[in-house]
Amino acid sequence: MKRYLVILMIFLASCAAKKQAAELEAQPSWIKQKPMPTGYYIGIGSVKKIGTSAQYIAKARQEALTDLAESVSSNVSSTSVLHSIETQYGFSETFDQKIKISTDDYLEGFDPVAFYENEHSYWVYYKISKSTYHEMKEKKKQEAISTAVAKYQSGIQEQNLDKPQEALAFYLQGLQAIKRYLNEETPTKFNGERIDIGNEIYTSVNDILNALEIQAKTSSINVKRGTMFNESLDYLVTYNSKPVHGIPVKIKYSGGYLKNDSHVSDMNGLVQLQPEVLNSRNGKGRITAKINLQGLAQKSVDDLFIRGLILKRKMESAITYVIIKAPSIALRIDENSCTENNCNQIKNIFNQNANQFGYEIKTSESSDYIFELFFGYKQGEQAGGLVSVYISGELAIKDQLNNIIWVKQTENVKGVGNNINQAKNKAFSEFQTALDRKYFKQGIDALK
Repeated sequence: MKRYLVILMIFLASCAAKKQAAELEAQPSWIKQKPMPTGYYIGIGSVKKIGTSAQYIAKARQEALTDLAESVSSNVSSTSVLHSIETQYGFSETFDQKIKISTDDYLEGFDPVAFYENEHSYWVYYKISKSTYHEMKEKKKQEAISTAVAKYQSGIQEQNLDKPQEALAFYLQGLQAIKRYLNEETPTKFNGERIDIGNEIYTSVNDILNALEIQAKTSSINVKRGTMFNESLDYLVTYNSKPVHGIPVKIKYSGGYLKNDSHVSDMNGLVQLQPEVLNSRNGKGRITAKINLQGLAQKSVDDLFIRGLILKRKMESAITYVIIKAPSIALRIDENSCTENNCNQIKNIFNQNANQFGYEIKTSESSDYIFELFFGYKQGEQAGGLVSVYISGELAIKDQLNNIIWVKQTENVKGVGNNINQAKNKAFSEFQTALDRKYFKQGIDALK
């Protein structure tokens, strides 16, 4: 039986090999080896027969056009805009996206040469005359250059009127018009002179960005941690040393987030940051205002590549230094809670925690925040000659207006002794430990 199975398997394998050889023999030569006809760009696409015939035929066609596009040279000219960008910034996630030939270039002018299919796959073969391709490309390029020249002219007019945002929008729109040719020369005539419109526009973009500046009206401020600074912070945006309106500005604080970090300069070129609460454990911080290139680009064009042409620019920031002072705190203990000696022991623990976290200690009448502590004793169970005592209480924090901003109920702390006094002393000792290791730290942490 095994012998017959082996013979059957050999027979089936032989049949499969013959079938495969026959299929390979039947394939046209352009599948076996990609042809290189003189004067033509070609593209061959192959796909598995998945889905409807219309679906896999369309996919094979797209694969062939993509292959055709890859056979067209797209080297970067040494005098192109893209070369200037790469020289200035180096390759990056934005600028190393080479301007590649789009398959849209072949929606006209390509010819289907042949197709072939078997049981599982489908192939298609397209070609386009090199002369036809270059004629089509040059026609589209000249149309794009004409659009770019019109945008350039409008940009110059706005720039002469000291309207940098409007001028920048026209310039970026001009670059967007010739995006697929930014790796090539883009020569044209303008006002009787021969220029490269891509480089002229890109230079104008840089001129505008170089002329935009932002300055801080206030160089430094003092503020208590967790409180607002007293007055608004003003930043002046200028273009060619003149105040300019409508320029987006981003403001950041090194110690955390700001409620409003996006602004636009007003008619006087001013951007105002209204008083906000500043929190930071550091003694110093910085508020930084910077011209928002992302905002400028978004208002100008929708193409992410063109936006990216200005996003790598380094713009000088306006800085306001912040000197942060910790707020003052005080501890007030209910007079019925403890003896003078015990109260002093708790105050010493509180002061140690305040000093550890950089808080200034003042009297309850003059401090920014008051910690109010109340606690009491309660006798517990008795057994085997021993007695127990429990301490429970409450720790609250109030501001200068007597508003409660934080409150915590302490857990029952137990002390056991041979008599009531001994049990109270042990309970108090455990209570001091809980205040030191837990409750005072929680309260101070709530002031962040």
